[in-house]
Amino acid sequence: MAGMNAGVAGDGHAGCVGASVSGESPDRPWLSILVPVYNVRPFVEECLASIIAQIGGQGGVELVIVDDCSTDGSADLCRHVLNSCGIDSRLLQHHDNRGIGVTRNTLLEAARGDYLWFVDSDDTLLPGAITGLRDVVLAHGPDVVLCDYVREKGRSFATFCGRSGVESGVPMQCTETLIAGTFARRRLHAWSKVWRRDLFGDAIRFPEGARFEDVATVPWLLLGARSFVYMAQPWIYYRTRKTSIMAQLNCRGRFDRCGNDELAVALQGFSRALAQRLPEARSRVDSAVAEFWAREFVKIVKRLARSGGVGAQGKGWSAFQAEARRYRELMEASSPQSFDAVMRDYLRKGRIVRGGALALSLAVAMPRRISVNAELSPEV
Repeated sequence: MAGMNAGVAGDGHAGCVGASVSGESPDRPWLSILVPVYNVRPFVEECLASIIAQIGGQGGVELVIVDDCSTDGSADLCRHVLNSCGIDSRLLQHHDNRGIGVTRNTLLEAARGDYLWFVDSDDTLLPGAITGLRDVVLAHGPDVVLCDYVREKGRSFATFCGRSGVESGVPMQCTETLIAGTFARRRLHAWSKVWRRDLFGDAIRFPEGARFEDVATVPWLLLGARSFVYMAQPWIYYRTRKTSIMAQLNCRGRFDRCGNDELAVALQGFSRALAQRLPEARSRVDSAVAEFWAREFVKIVKRLARSGGVGAQGKGWSAFQAEARRYRELMEASSPQSFDAVMRDYLRKGRIVRGGALALSLAVAMPRRISVNAELSPEV
């Protein structure tokens, strides 16, 4: 990718690479596991160990790591782990800190596999994940494979709303179902899905210099997919950290205007593309996408309220209203349905809590009304 400032840190470690699942080439891996690393020394060894243990018994899988100029020794630890792992692996390093979007793009460009699995460096692969994925790919060859995940205390989270797609022995071939089911569960992270590499093409890349890179990228990948399999079983252990983007965004007493702005524009252009790609299947998809986006709007308004002010915009009710109104305008422009329509649909379906929360947020963000008694400026 043009402008990418990445170099190889240490030699790649060639291991036993089995025949490609696609049958294209015995030297081409069927799967690339891609791990972005930045200042995660306390967690990255466990992450890599969970991957290496499974690759050891699986031919045709490569592990690619990109260190985004860590300052805590993460790169040295990764190098130490790879030096003795005996698998097909590579460690690349950015010469300066570029952010998660650029790091994911570097991984994408370096990957050789037919399928790509982005695994965050503070998470781990659960036992049997790669074997389960390989069975699905061999049997069905879908564009996307979705899996569930677990968090602390062993609680499992579904990433898709709908049937698994393997009951009939063939993958689901319905882009409408894929998009609606994913948005309904609100799991727009890249790591709970394994992507056929062709979906990215030359056009789809993670945005550079912005948070919520998954929200800005995953919908477009879903839109291009023709087939998918949802495995209703957890393959990932997701770790919650106090320093994560979401933890910082939800910090009480502080409103991250830049971060919330990046979220508010993450779906720009998607509604229009959705209408063009699925002109005859709009109702179900539009409803799922609009509900997802309306809930994100409510969350932003709640963050505004919890902050007790609006940062650089000053404090007070009028500033709060103005900022909420700005987010409503930004986000409604990217929604396939108005937030008022979403609220009415909530209430019609008896979803009183959701409808009430959205109604309250919309009341705060009511468009400014011009008084009919306002004094007119004299003509010049």
